[in-house]
Amino acid sequence: MNRTSSTLGRSNDCAGLNNLRLQTLCTVEIDPNRGHEVLKHDLRDRDKIINGIALILGDAIHNLHCAIDHAWMAVLTQLCPSSINNQTKFPIFPVRKQVEGALRGVKIDSTAPALFKLVLDEIKPYEGGNDSIWGIHILDIDDKHRLLLPVIKFASVQGIEVVHDDGRIVHGGTWGSAQKPPYYVPIELGWHLKNKGKVSFSVLFDEGQRFQYSDMRDMLWSFTMQVIVAVQSLENVICTELARRDKIGG
Repeated sequence: MNRTSSTLGRSNDCAGLNNLRLQTLCTVEIDPNRGHEVLKHDLRDRDKIINGIALILGDAIHNLHCAIDHAWMAVLTQLCPSSINNQTKFPIFPVRKQVEGALRGVKIDSTAPALFKLVLDEIKPYEGGNDSIWGIHILDIDDKHRLLLPVIKFASVQGIEVVHDDGRIVHGGTWGSAQKPPYYVPIELGWHLKNKGKVSFSVLFDEGQRFQYSDMRDMLWSFTMQVIVAVQSLENVICTELARRDKIGG
């Protein structure tokens, strides 16, 4: 399972959108009508950032899909090598009956009943069974044809510091906003910016009914956790199935 572990490691690296740092261009403008200051935060190279995140996302999802396939091959090598062919991959299908048919087609039901039961009743790699594994499968297919484009939304500016003409200093920030950048923060007349603050972003899907407006970081974390559980279950079933065979043989 070493290959699976390294693939999951790369998935975690790629899915590290929590460590993503988006550079902003911060300026202070003067409202031409009222004369008060307006703080403006905008993204540098916005299109380049979006495309970069899309590539990170596609790599992460593909690596998660590969991790399941590698774990599946490792289990079959141990338990039923005769089931392996050049088309072998972890069975993920729209409905349970198709998953069952694929397993029976390579005789997993008879050669490794514990594995057969694990896949059908616990991992459930079909729509309506394990939504994360099904989601990985669908998104990996989509990514082969086009970039999975994100949108940067729900931003807030925190750490703003303003000083009044009389010397008073106030610290604050903004509520989260669904608007797209640039982000404007009007400052009341008589107050002046001392610290422009920093912007926090949420990165969401912008396409498709299934995942539209899902937070990418939360979704990839959920996907990763489900893949880890599935891979560990596949590793554990090897001992279960071998013990069953020893009992029968004894």
